Amino acid sequence: MNVVCLIIPSLRHGGAERVISILANEWSRRPNLKVFIILLTKQEHFYSVNDNVTIIEPQEEYTSNLISKFYYSIWILKFIRRTIRELKPDAVLSFCERYNNIVLLSLLGINVKRFVSDRNNPKNTLGLVHENLRKRLYKGADGIIAQTTTAKDILYIKTKNPNIKAIPNPLRNVEEHDVTKRENIILTVGRNVEQKNQRELIEIFSRLEDAEHWKLEIIGVGDLRHELENLVEMKGLSNRVSFLDFQKNIDFYFQRAKIFVFTSLYEGFPNALIEAMANGLPTVSYDCPTGPSELIVDGKNGDLVELNNTDLFVRKLQFLINDDMLRNSYGEEAKNVKTKYSSQQISQEYLNFILK
Repeated sequence: MNVVCLIIPSLRHGGAERVISILANEWSRRPNLKVFIILLTKQEHFYSVNDNVTIIEPQEEYTSNLISKFYYSIWILKFIRRTIRELKPDAVLSFCERYNNIVLLSLLGINVKRFVSDRNNPKNTLGLVHENLRKRLYKGADGIIAQTTTAKDILYIKTKNPNIKAIPNPLRNVEEHDVTKRENIILTVGRNVEQKNQRELIEIFSRLEDAEHWKLEIIGVGDLRHELENLVEMKGLSNRVSFLDFQKNIDFYFQRAKIFVFTSLYEGFPNALIEAMANGLPTVSYDCPTGPSELIVDGKNGDLVELNNTDLFVRKLQFLINDDMLRNSYGEEAKNVKTKYSSQQISQEYLNFILK
């Protein structure tokens, strides 16, 4: 029997956490494979995994004060090292850039295959310390998983590790639904942070013409929530823009909306976008690095807009609002992602790479 360890900071809401949960659940159905998830902080689990997936996590709740962080950084190296020595896995797969460095440091001198996956655009700097660590430590990894071919090329330049494979995110199963129940809702899903560029989205929504009967829903949490709410109030849109926390029944919101919008400044491989498309939503997205251009064929299953071209984004969104046939055409084409990125197929690609 093969043993695989997945390492991630937590199972809270987020793209990397969703991917980990999908991989673990798919792999746990195999009789010859034992799956462990090692969490590096003790926090509430947003995503659930099958009972035959073993979760190992610290016993104390995570705190973010400076002294705790100092002791945590020392403790976590020992925690990972001790756990891997006890489990003796055939392969370790770590997610999230800065934590990948910590995992690789902790496994120095241990005879185990180690793989890492960056979950955002690797062109973005991690800061001086972690960027230098990535450059040195990734070179010694047995393999690196990138989310896109563009990210793969960037990671090779940064790490000089020749064993890099681009594997997109797996798409969880999405059921067919009754599209006649859709409402005049424009939806976006993502953390309320600078990367997601939701200030600009609110500006775009405010510029739509003859759209008083349309609403904007922003699903996510983050440090910018209060600022975004103030912006909505200032523009007199409080009765047309709503904010919701992350939802476990997210398909309900995908299946209720008519249009999905995506204004990120950069991405890895956006789960929210692919899930919206799988639910048959026509999309207008900025062509940010990286991700949207891997999913959207411009003018066929959605619209790609040059980054920060607000005027064009407004026009493309206005077209979709005004044209039922265009929305339906994009939405039907968008659903084809369910075949290309099925969880069964993608999880097998991951497994082939780390256990070959």
